[in-house]
Amino acid sequence: MAKKAHFSAWALALPALLTVLAGPAPLAAQDAVSLNLSKAGSAYQSGDYLGAMDALWAAQQEIWRRSPLGVRNVAFVVDQPDNFGTYQPRDGEDFKAPEPLILYCEPIGFTQAKTGGTYKYSIIGAFEILDAAGKVLGGRKNLGPYEQSGYRTFSTETMLVMTIGIHGLPAGAYVMRVTLTDNLDQTKSVQLDKPFNIVE
Repeated sequence: MAKKAHFSAWALALPALLTVLAGPAPLAAQDAVSLNLSKAGSAYQSGDYLGAMDALWAAQQEIWRRSPLGVRNVAFVVDQPDNFGTYQPRDGEDFKAPEPLILYCEPIGFTQAKTGGTYKYSIIGAFEILDAAGKVLGGRKNLGPYEQSGYRTFSTETMLVMTIGIHGLPAGAYVMRVTLTDNLDQTKSVQLDKPFNIVE
């Protein structure tokens, strides 16, 4: 009888033991973004602002790794910018030849390869000029590569500038179509269309 009672007690305890053994998924298997956002919130609420920023940085790194190649802050600009974010947008989209098109954009989500202690990115550009009917009038492929190395695992302060001559285009409406491809992972590519006008 004692043996039977002991067996019954073990049988009843077994589901609870299996639950303990299974437990929650290990931290490495949980969503790193959600985990770090939660850490950032907790650190912020407790007044640990540097800890909150570190956790947000870790979440941003993970989002960056998962992101497709994209662009932000696309604008025709007055002149070649010297640094990230120092551009002056043009007033409107009207150009007179031989005034060049200077396109500013900020790529995001590109791959970075670690070499030694630095991280390198590499982007290849291409462009086409289309008329109002969508006909390709000309363009260039394999511009660049635009690349840089640094000690940060990724950079949110990366700019890319293309300067295109518009000699010979008659007055009318056009589109500058730009394609950017991640040179370190060529499955990542983004295309953007920027309308402009040639005026007399």
